[in-house]
Amino acid sequence: LRCLSLNTTIDIIREIYEQDVLSKQIILDFIEVVADRLPTLSEIDDLYEPKRSGFVALDGVWFSFNDEEIVLLVAFDPVSFDIIAANFEKNENEEGYTRLISEVIQKLGALEIKGAYGDGDNSLILSLKKLLPHVPFQLCIVHKEMRMGQFVPIKSLHLSRHFTASQKHEIREFQFLFREVIYAKTKEESVSALGTLGKYVKQNPNQRFLKAYRSLSRNFQYTLTHFNHAHMQRDNNLLECFNGIIKPRLSLMKSFKKQDNLNRYLKLFLLEFRFRPLRESRFTNRRGQTPLELGEVFLPKYYNFIRFLREHFKLSFSS
Repeated sequence: LRCLSLNTTIDIIREIYEQDVLSKQIILDFIEVVADRLPTLSEIDDLYEPKRSGFVALDGVWFSFNDEEIVLLVAFDPVSFDIIAANFEKNENEEGYTRLISEVIQKLGALEIKGAYGDGDNSLILSLKKLLPHVPFQLCIVHKEMRMGQFVPIKSLHLSRHFTASQKHEIREFQFLFREVIYAKTKEESVSALGTLGKYVKQNPNQRFLKAYRSLSRNFQYTLTHFNHAHMQRDNNLLECFNGIIKPRLSLMKSFKKQDNLNRYLKLFLLEFRFRPLRESRFTNRRGQTPLELGEVFLPKYYNFIRFLREHFKLSFSS
């Protein structure tokens, strides 16, 4: 269940045992019994009191559930990678982010929050301005570059036969000028590079270039925050690292029919995430440690977080 859907899990067991020893209902019953007895995210915080860096990364992850699209709004610590809060919402709007940020403030304290990271969603920015007006906000520049790649076919350029040599040269030049903006060494250089990019777009009329330029210009001032706040980072791709972990899990929830089971599965996943070592992190200081351990929580050696919590807190999972 860590990486496979309910039906795929059942099919694998059926091939091994050549009989129906497992059913979807049995799995759902297991999820219901175990998830309801495990501590919540907030209860884990109260039990272990993980140390927080004071920085918060916020994002919304959309996925399909029960023939509709819903969004998971997540707040996590970009230093320890630990989950602070997570809520399901029907829309990625100001009200949803306000509920999420309010929970973060309740846990961390408004004056203890040093900085926030996000992808530039207007609803997120409005909510931050309302609830945390004193906190600097850094827009993830990796999102800006990824957004540019959705408009301008950078990745497929060397394989495509639909572009002439002149068109390929223009696209590569646009990419170079775009990167000069977001990876500039100083605030002044970034602003100047944006002006240069704007002139290039005017001289080379192309709808793809224009859309990418407008996307970069939107909330551009928040890409510059790190220049004024030395404690903020700009390009460690925090949001995409986390999304790469959580998106595959969310896609497995398509076979869930009840909102309660969706919440239970999410609880199991987020708890496991907090107790599971980050084996393949590209940040060497995180590798081999759990998010809780990165929050300076001591955890004895264990192999299964459910068994660890059951024995440690005398929990019973019998139905």
